[in-house]
Amino acid sequence: MTTLVAQLRPLRVLPSVRRVGDSVRYLHRARGSDKVAFAFDIDGVLKQGEHVLPQARRILKLLSGQNDTLPKPVPFLLLTNGGGMTEAERCKALSEELEVPLGPNQLVQSHTPLRDYVMDYADKPVLVVGGQGDAGRRIAESYGLKRAYLMQDILAWRSSVWDRYVLSAEEEAFARTDIDFASTPLHAIFVIHDRGLDWGMATQIITELLASDGGLLGTRRKRRFGEEATGEVPLVLTNPDFVWGTDYPLPRFGMGAFRLALAAVYNELTGLDLTYTQYGKPYHETYAFAEKMLRQHIKGMGRDPSERLNVYMIGDNPESDIAGANSYGWSSILVETGVFKKEEGPPVHTPSRVVKDVEEGVMWALEQEGW
Repeated sequence: MTTLVAQLRPLRVLPSVRRVGDSVRYLHRARGSDKVAFAFDIDGVLKQGEHVLPQARRILKLLSGQNDTLPKPVPFLLLTNGGGMTEAERCKALSEELEVPLGPNQLVQSHTPLRDYVMDYADKPVLVVGGQGDAGRRIAESYGLKRAYLMQDILAWRSSVWDRYVLSAEEEAFARTDIDFASTPLHAIFVIHDRGLDWGMATQIITELLASDGGLLGTRRKRRFGEEATGEVPLVLTNPDFVWGTDYPLPRFGMGAFRLALAAVYNELTGLDLTYTQYGKPYHETYAFAEKMLRQHIKGMGRDPSERLNVYMIGDNPESDIAGANSYGWSSILVETGVFKKEEGPPVHTPSRVVKDVEEGVMWALEQEGW
């Protein structure tokens, strides 16, 4: 899909427009560009931990047309490196939290682009890692994977695979017990989320499968240390964030940190660099998938989905939100309510604008588009 580059106009000299309540009279003066659209990160932009920022509710209601301030709704979607729930479940929860109805094309989680990737594995046994409880299996099945297995299934098969972990009663209730992984080869590994992820157990099982003979647990391919070999089980990772913002004063480790730990263990065992496919921001494939979803949403609004778009990505993480948007050709707005801290120095990737919060960012973008 062709990358669409947003053309920014020079900033016009206007009275400060930073809050919806103070800006109504300016927004009514002009209809503004029909090409403007937004992509919002969630953690650190719309939410801090479990706390929804009040300015996030205000600005999403504005864009959705709930308060009749704009002549018509402005298209937007949420583009997050988070996940761990089916898109339907997450949309429902976010709609209630943000007090704005979200459609099925308005949410892209770190693992959502797997919908297009996993079609070749629909009928093959695969391992899905991450997600609270059996969420990983439910996500995989929603993408069409009919034989998705969890680490809990492996422990139910043979607890000595990782004897430092004991299945809870809840896990025993959903763990599959009818699979012999010594004779059932796993054809791919999908690491979809770090919620509910035991790093030690995941590292042990993933490394064993990567070094296995044809994806069979309990086996090892014959090869010399450091010698490249074919036949490794494909490893697919989502969410490359090393850190992410919560309501805690310092950023927390994310799935990117898990990948680094896994790569170090794999290299120590094999002498090789870890080979994997990565999804999530800032990777091009994720932004291309998000643009496709955004255009489907625009079609649902009764507009031409092929129209030129000026998309503004609003995020808190320069390494993912800003780097990805800049590379893909979107405008980028960096907020100070998450990972990025202004007092720590300039961001490693330069955004189109640095703002205090999401509300200030949207109002600035609307000014650029003539609203």
